[in-house]
Amino acid sequence: MKIGLFPKIAADGIRKNGRIYVPYIVTSILMIAVFYIMHLLGFSDIMKGFSGASTAREMLQFGSVIMAVFGTIFLFYTQSTLIKGRFKEFGIYSVLGMNKMNLIKVVFCETVMTWVMSMTGGLLAGIGLSKLAELGFARMIEADVNYGFVVSGESLVQTIIVYSIIFGLIFLNAARQILFSRTINLVKTDKAGEKPPKANWVVGILGLIILLAGYALALKIESPISALLFFFVAVILIIIGTYLVLIAGSVVLCRILQKNKNYYYKTNHFVSVSSMAYRMKRNGAGLASICILLTMILVTISSTAALYFNREETLRNHYPSQIDIMAHNDGLFENYKDAAARLESDVNKVAENAGTKVIDPKAVSYYSLSGYIGDNGAVDLELDPLETLSATMDYDRVVAVYLCDIEDYNRITKKNESVPSGKILLGVDGNYQAGDELTIGNKTFGIEKKIDLNDGGFNKCLGSMPVTTLVLIADDMNEAVSYYKDLKDTRNDTMLFWTWNYYFDTELDSQGQMALSSEINKEVYLDIGEENVISPYSTSREAQREDFVSTFGGLFFLGILLSSIFMVSCVLIIYYKQISEGFEDQSRFSIMQKVGMTKENIKKSINSQMLTVFLIPILFACVHLLVVLPVVHKLLLLFGHNNIPLLLASAGICVLFFGLIYAFVYKLTSNAYYKIVS
Repeated sequence: MKIGLFPKIAADGIRKNGRIYVPYIVTSILMIAVFYIMHLLGFSDIMKGFSGASTAREMLQFGSVIMAVFGTIFLFYTQSTLIKGRFKEFGIYSVLGMNKMNLIKVVFCETVMTWVMSMTGGLLAGIGLSKLAELGFARMIEADVNYGFVVSGESLVQTIIVYSIIFGLIFLNAARQILFSRTINLVKTDKAGEKPPKANWVVGILGLIILLAGYALALKIESPISALLFFFVAVILIIIGTYLVLIAGSVVLCRILQKNKNYYYKTNHFVSVSSMAYRMKRNGAGLASICILLTMILVTISSTAALYFNREETLRNHYPSQIDIMAHNDGLFENYKDAAARLESDVNKVAENAGTKVIDPKAVSYYSLSGYIGDNGAVDLELDPLETLSATMDYDRVVAVYLCDIEDYNRITKKNESVPSGKILLGVDGNYQAGDELTIGNKTFGIEKKIDLNDGGFNKCLGSMPVTTLVLIADDMNEAVSYYKDLKDTRNDTMLFWTWNYYFDTELDSQGQMALSSEINKEVYLDIGEENVISPYSTSREAQREDFVSTFGGLFFLGILLSSIFMVSCVLIIYYKQISEGFEDQSRFSIMQKVGMTKENIKKSINSQMLTVFLIPILFACVHLLVVLPVVHKLLLLFGHNNIPLLLASAGICVLFFGLIYAFVYKLTSNAYYKIVS
């Protein structure tokens, strides 16, 4: 055969099958463009000069890796669907004399052509949109804008390498499918169909059990640390359960509809239900894929949007005042009150030299320990935390213990509480039910009164912990912790720590606050004898603002890009599902039209089928979102985000917005289905 014949056949094949090739090439162009933009912003020097962009750049670097992995999986899935639709054509070529190597050469030419079109379009779109993306990214992280236009040679090369490898793998997969197919099977591919599937109750029940196990695990998670560890386990269980339930459940649904004679034997239901019954295994898998992608979109965009729009409140929760100073010392610190007074005086002198008053100052001293809550409610301090956790994997039992002085508590909360010697006031943040006594190690404290840590803002001076927190207020703090002064962990390190926290506002502007914080770090230290020096660490809220905005802006930007790709992928799955089913149903509707079925009846039948399967993925996705939202909230607590109403509002808006897009896409693709079958 002439060498030029294969490219000609390949070009004709792409042109004749434009209905399925055009969306595939457009999706490839979009993925290549997004990958180029992510790589450009994440790896090139374009963002290096931007203040506060370092964290966001790291996220985009991670996002470009996700993009490459997802692009590989999705383009493989799409190409498998696409090549399957070409098997009959390849079978005819075989009958006409082409051997399998010739067919592979045709596929190779097609792959090269789609690679050239996708790569050219993707890189041009990526370069063209990169400036717009850069400006949007800089705006989100509140970085300075650079109006120069940059084309990164490194990003171009990396994009070409990554997607050349992906297209190479796609070609090898197509060649494998042709090599292991028989000519007769290729010719009869579209006639093979599926045998009427049986309702597999075992698979359905197994899927339901796995799905409910994933739900139960997600709902059982209580602490942010547990959420970090078990969230992906719950997600995997939910994904597996969704596939099994929808594959088996779709068959059961069709069988139930067929047995309902009043429903089944109607013009608008008969053809659609009987057609669905023969392809329900694939239909169920397609619905599950759509459901999982919708869930990923809803979770990603709602969580990152909540983080981004709540960034100022989160920052202020972390840093309630403009200047925040902390000092630490290991073990029992007998003269901590004198040390705290001297540190406070030195800090105030530095602030005075900087030309500002110290406004609304708050200072607190406390000791801290960590332990593990036993079955009897006592806090065990002698367990090896690593061994205990590896044995139980129960991170909800990890507890942080703070011991504070009643004078500090009354001064900060403006209360006048008192506590007898040997007893404590107890505040709890987390899931811990205390009785009349609290045992920590081998020492038991009588609980005089339980207090609300939010009352008077006392929790702000301790900071937030991702585990259950017990706050003990004692009359004499040193006496209360003396029992623990010699306590060592398994690495022979002291378990008891003293901390002094001092925070206040100033009359300075942003630059002045950062300069004051830096000056405190240089000037203030305390010699406590025996060659020990306490060096406080000061930070300003303004200095941390850049990091917060960069982190949350970067996550939101990454969430938008990934959600866009997930949405396009979801649209393409719906499109291919409708198109492939349209071609399968074409002959059935043709026969029905010959025996009197009108176009109006065809429309009613299509609407019946759309309504039957349309709501399943979006309903499942909403239920998944509802179940995982508490876990997402726990994960957001790790960032300091604790605004539940905003998270719920963000999720609700996302459901409404993407639900409308989903309905619009389904309407468009159902019209394409109608044109094929009619």
